[in-house]
Amino acid sequence: MAKTSIFNVILLLASSNLLVSNAFAFHEQKPATKPNIVLVMTDDQGYGQLGINDNPIIDTPNIDQLARESVSLTNFHVDPTCSPTRASLLTGKNSLKAGVWHTILTRYFLGEEHDTLAEQLKRNGYETAIFGKWHLGDNYPYRPQDQGFDNVIIHGGGGVGQTPDYWGNTQFDDVYYDNGVERRFPGYATDVWFEQGINFIKKDREKPFFAYISLNAPHGPYRAPKSYVEPYLKKGLNNSMATLYGMITNIDDNMAKLRSALKAQGLDKNTILIFMSDNGAGYKPTDNRNVLSKKHEALQKKYPSWIPNAGLKGYKGSTYEGGHKVPFYIHYPDGGVVTKQYNALSGHIDILPTLLDLAGLPLPSKGIDGISLKELLTTGNSNKLDNRKIVITNQRIDVPSIERPTVVAHKKWRYITFKGKEELYDLNNDPQQNSNVIKKFPEVAKQLANHHKAWWKELSDKGFLTRSIIVGNDAENPVRLNAMDWSENKGEVPWFIGHQAPAEERDYIHWITREDDFKPHPWYINVEKAGKYEVKAYYHDSPAETPVMNKYCVIEANNQKYIERVWGRASHCVANIKLQTGEQKVSAWFTDDESGNRKDKAAFYLYLNRL
Repeated sequence: MAKTSIFNVILLLASSNLLVSNAFAFHEQKPATKPNIVLVMTDDQGYGQLGINDNPIIDTPNIDQLARESVSLTNFHVDPTCSPTRASLLTGKNSLKAGVWHTILTRYFLGEEHDTLAEQLKRNGYETAIFGKWHLGDNYPYRPQDQGFDNVIIHGGGGVGQTPDYWGNTQFDDVYYDNGVERRFPGYATDVWFEQGINFIKKDREKPFFAYISLNAPHGPYRAPKSYVEPYLKKGLNNSMATLYGMITNIDDNMAKLRSALKAQGLDKNTILIFMSDNGAGYKPTDNRNVLSKKHEALQKKYPSWIPNAGLKGYKGSTYEGGHKVPFYIHYPDGGVVTKQYNALSGHIDILPTLLDLAGLPLPSKGIDGISLKELLTTGNSNKLDNRKIVITNQRIDVPSIERPTVVAHKKWRYITFKGKEELYDLNNDPQQNSNVIKKFPEVAKQLANHHKAWWKELSDKGFLTRSIIVGNDAENPVRLNAMDWSENKGEVPWFIGHQAPAEERDYIHWITREDDFKPHPWYINVEKAGKYEVKAYYHDSPAETPVMNKYCVIEANNQKYIERVWGRASHCVANIKLQTGEQKVSAWFTDDESGNRKDKAAFYLYLNRL
């Protein structure tokens, strides 16, 4: 009877135009859909600037919830400053190997020889986008649209209002660069980045996508809508800290909008969502001994469970843990990445291979320093990571040096060296790094010191490239040069203009009204096509229309001077010059000296247009 019943069922299926073979189709697996990727990176947000990390003052319920629903990597490290971290993230390489070791002076340009995460994903069928901060070069071929990103909406430089950014930006109702075109966006900067990112996610498409939402917040100057600042002023925070925390709570609200959008689109399960920061906290309520400053002692009494900086020593720029240990949460339900905490040593160099591996894409066969964390994230197995060493350095000089602050992280150990001085810390017994145990464990220090020396030798033997800005390529014509990219500058660099938002804030470092403190320096350019160029030199940038108020303008290209009149109250001068191909220097200044020898006033911006 049983056999007859089964036969009858099969006949019934066949009579319904279903083939018998299809009755068993459920055994076949359809090709897995590649996961979408959304990577949110904040700017200068320290490990302890989240509620979930020992901070009862700050309100971050949505990020805290994401952390509870994600794999949390509690021993995750980046570089101590912005551009090096971003270069490592996108290349899977140590920042010095990626050729990025500073945030100014062209030492933050990511060279086109690197195969970025965006380029690799794009080759494998992904649509790619970046929203917010790039900080790896504002000119061809260093721009995000040259490095694998299909959709680009960014500010210039390393922060809104910096010298490469659009003149007058204050984080409110600004002009940003939409695939290279100036476009005004209403609203607060962080809201803009998330809104544009969400719009991208909602697009109808057949391709998987990679959305890199790279924020300028909460980097200084601290600016946020009043509604986010006032609750913290009521809690007793000073204006700077209240605004900083308001910036972070605004990020938290936007994270809720992002997750809601993913869920509404049915993408929340098959999307790899990462939240992280680019370096340690920029704001310092304590000193490097973790002693609370006088102005914050009242907060400690009001919030006795508050652990400033999550108890970590050091802040942004430091090679102590507080400078480079950051929050890292990854959420990917369809990939088996479930709620766990892992303390295996990991870092920004691991993001590229991990994302490629989770997406089922080929990993680079050589050249990267990172390790795929897929096995750790999905099974908890950390065998590949248990014996690894990660080297983190803070160079921030013209040419890298072995003497600069560096840490070698290995298991529980942190070996720190700076100008020949050595320190060793055992984090298991001394997480705040108060006790230098190098005399107690000399063999451990020697082993890690040797690793540092070998690491340095490998890099220095290959040399460190000085980047030039390409001129004459059709991909960018005219080329706009700005003073943050001056080379050969040993003094202060004019990196932040200083436009004031309509709000109370501390007097953040700026160069506007201090122009006379800066002497002109050359830009390094590489002319691809020889010929005649129209060159415009501006005191302030073009949109400012600031009168020069000097009689002459001097443009020096390849050791040849071109002297032009500045007429009336003009904001710039114009010169037609001939440029030969190859690497060379160009600089510009204004003067009342007819010979052009005296440099009365620097030109902070220069436009070169191949005619």
